[in-house]
Amino acid sequence: MRFAPSIFGQLLEPIDRRQFQASVDRHDGDAYDKSFRSWDHLVALIYAQFCGSSSLRGLEAGWNANSQHHYHLGSGPLMRSTLSDANRRRPV
Repeated sequence: MRFAPSIFGQLLEPIDRRQFQASVDRHDGDAYDKSFRSWDHLVALIYAQFCGSSSLRGLEAGWNANSQHHYHLGSGPLMRSTLSDANRRRPV
């Protein structure tokens, strides 16, 4: 079956992942969260904005309900505690 990118995946296409990762490396953004990379964090926060999520629980439920699209977005499943830790530790 031919792959067709999701609308959310198409919204992420303008973001240059190499440039994003270079910026993360320059500012040591992945220093404290080894399993939850900055890219995963960015994708989760953009998803939260588009779906209008007002809580971590709602974000986790909505994100994990569409788990078949995670691979093509370069991300994985989301856990509330991991996202909460990343929000607390990473600079804005």
